[in-house]
Amino acid sequence: MTIQQLNTQAKIAISLFLLFIITATCSSVILLSLELSGETSGLKIPTISQIKSKYSSPELVASMRGGMYEHVTADEDIDLVDQWIRDGASREDASYKAVAKIIKLDCVNCHSKGSTMSQAIPSLPLETYEQILAHTESGYSWSKMSKQAHIHMFGIAMFLITLTLIFSYTSYSNSIKNTLILTSFGGAFLDIFSWWFSKYYTGLVYLIFGMGGLMIASILLMSFLILINIWQKQRD
Repeated sequence: MTIQQLNTQAKIAISLFLLFIITATCSSVILLSLELSGETSGLKIPTISQIKSKYSSPELVASMRGGMYEHVTADEDIDLVDQWIRDGASREDASYKAVAKIIKLDCVNCHSKGSTMSQAIPSLPLETYEQILAHTESGYSWSKMSKQAHIHMFGIAMFLITLTLIFSYTSYSNSIKNTLILTSFGGAFLDIFSWWFSKYYTGLVYLIFGMGGLMIASILLMSFLILINIWQKQRD
């Protein structure tokens, strides 16, 4: 049996499902590009350095170079905060006063428990040394990574199994089907795996970039190939 043998209603349902998958995939690419690049609109493919900053730099520095970049006064301020953290993030460090001043000017307006700003984040205050210190760990913390990974892996697995099962019933050759199915799951696994360990080996950010791109490409390609195949006239 192939998808071409399905009735019209089933074909319509699958086609609409695929359009949702295509739209959601494109939306996720746009969202991630904006988050990593610090832009507020458009589509800008993130650079390796921006990906490295997110997954291997201290959390505070990654935010200042990423989504919060528009609120930073100067790039030199980010470098100063980064160096202070790499030197041990001590309150006694001579540069802490300058760091605290930077955080107060650039961050505290929104990152304070009593903030009334439109984009306030009172749940992540940066008003005291202890609160700042909580966001100086390099890369994602294990608890944050566990939360991110299980949400993403459950969600991705659910739509990938649906998409790949539909694709397996197309009339394309087995080599094409096997390649794209393995690429989609393999790319997703290696992408998420690299999130965990890039904080220990920064070279893995290249795997994040490559495998993430490979997963997205295989999802979109399978979706378009199914849409083409499902409405093709079945050969006798």
